[in-house]
Amino acid sequence: MHRSIQKKKTDMGGLSNKFIIGLSVIALISFLLAFFYVPIVRIFQTAFSSETGNSFQVFWETISDPFNLKFMGFTFLQAFLSTILCLLFGLPVGYFFAKYEFRGKKLIINLLTIPFVLPPVIVLIGFTVTYGQGGWVNLLWQNISNSSSALITIDGTVQGIVLAHVFYNLSVIIRLTIPAWQSIDYEQIEVSSTLGAKRNRIFRKVTLPQIKNAIISSSLLVFIYTFNSFAIVMKLGNFNFYTLEVLIYESFDTLNFSAGASLAIVQLIINSLIIILYLAVERKSRKMAEGKEKGLKTEKLSLKARNWKSRMALISYLLFIIIVLIFSFAPIIAIIVKSFIPDNTIVSPLWGYSQIFTQQKITPLSTTTLRLFGNTFLFALIASAISLLLSVLIVFILRNRYQRIKKYEKSISESLVSYLVILPMATSSITLGLGLYLNFGNLSSYYNAVWIFIIMSHVLISIPFVTRSILVAYSRIDVELLNVASSLGASRFTIFRKIEFPLIKRGIIVGGIFSFAISLGEFGATYLLARANFETLSIGIYKLLKSQTLQISTAMASILVIITALCFYLINKLGDIELKV
Repeated sequence: MHRSIQKKKTDMGGLSNKFIIGLSVIALISFLLAFFYVPIVRIFQTAFSSETGNSFQVFWETISDPFNLKFMGFTFLQAFLSTILCLLFGLPVGYFFAKYEFRGKKLIINLLTIPFVLPPVIVLIGFTVTYGQGGWVNLLWQNISNSSSALITIDGTVQGIVLAHVFYNLSVIIRLTIPAWQSIDYEQIEVSSTLGAKRNRIFRKVTLPQIKNAIISSSLLVFIYTFNSFAIVMKLGNFNFYTLEVLIYESFDTLNFSAGASLAIVQLIINSLIIILYLAVERKSRKMAEGKEKGLKTEKLSLKARNWKSRMALISYLLFIIIVLIFSFAPIIAIIVKSFIPDNTIVSPLWGYSQIFTQQKITPLSTTTLRLFGNTFLFALIASAISLLLSVLIVFILRNRYQRIKKYEKSISESLVSYLVILPMATSSITLGLGLYLNFGNLSSYYNAVWIFIIMSHVLISIPFVTRSILVAYSRIDVELLNVASSLGASRFTIFRKIEFPLIKRGIIVGGIFSFAISLGEFGATYLLARANFETLSIGIYKLLKSQTLQISTAMASILVIITALCFYLINKLGDIELKV
């Protein structure tokens, strides 16, 4: 009798589990279909359509156009150059932080990551104030050299675009290679050195094979971030240089939707290939790191007890690190300082901040600055809540079934969800915005409800990062605990509510803050979709930057920097930022 009741409870628990998982899958797929997959299908329909019906000719004419081919090539070139420079600067810095111990090391590493989480418009303002035509670096150079020529020209040059990308993405290389440097098997290096191998040979044959996966995976991330660059290229390219992302936007802006859709498909294919390659390399890297302890021989940073050669080498190394730190922090500091420097003699140092709280429109903005702040924070809060809900559903589905102790069994639903989640990772913000517009732009209520689609684009951009944060927390759960609860007849929902959720709560909070920060600074999809009263701070700053109203734009940017830095501080207090997709 007892066994019969227990079996009945187990059967009911199994049915309950399937019902809950089924509902979760339906909710997730419904969202992705409505706001991602159907819009992507509309992009394909638009690309392969003509007045006489469906045609491949429209697509082919677009991608074979010499103008488009030229800037497709430039898209690859600037992404490649940006990645190489990030590696040249980032690898030595990563090694330095892995090798040496000193007070304040963790703080500096965290501060170096701030540029990565800043909105792209903040990077633009920082670079304009620091390295622009009238920027501080050029003014200093002109005073020193007694010349009117600029040391660095960033507007309308490849140099400006690449430098901005290096500033933006350098921390990706640094943070992702530090663990690789730390896990090097130092005994192999010592043995090779004892056998008379030279340093270059030891690096090529012993060190490089151990860190190459980290180098490849971090390089792929930097490449895809710079390949999909929009705001930086749009401003610094100055109509001389376009990337695929800018070409797609320009096609949309001129109502040439077929061309924009065709270019978006090309970009989507390239992005998908890079993401798949990245995931494969990262998976291989994780397998290599399993059970491997940190082996790099660390030492305290000191110039004492060294011969003059090693002392000079370390001083040179320190100077290199200081240059990298100045390059990374100068634009951020410049924004805040510039916000207190009047544009002319008739305004006060606080004039820029006072204008933020005015009820009047500031030229060339379409609405008041208070409305911009309100839109930005409201969109970010709603997007964070939806991103968290969907990311928790993803984790709930991906971790729904276990075999015996510590052995994970992948179900059909999990495989389906894994595949569905990968593609949004490979889609740029402009492509997301284009798909949403093509699918919903004909609705009579679209312009009054465009804020919904702005928020949905923010959600789709945030989900990979939020899911990652939760999965990192989930990986620390002892699977035995879940198996015991399951064997005692607890339903899947009960296990999640009583055991899993309390243990991943911190990861959920971190993911929510990260989503909030991403939404605050999102520019591409918002710039494409937003109209008048639904614009955000990023768009307002960009418009003011184009009009050279620097005191107001830097004041707005300073507030955004402080809020973003606060989000980053909370993330680091609660967990650790994930720069991976």
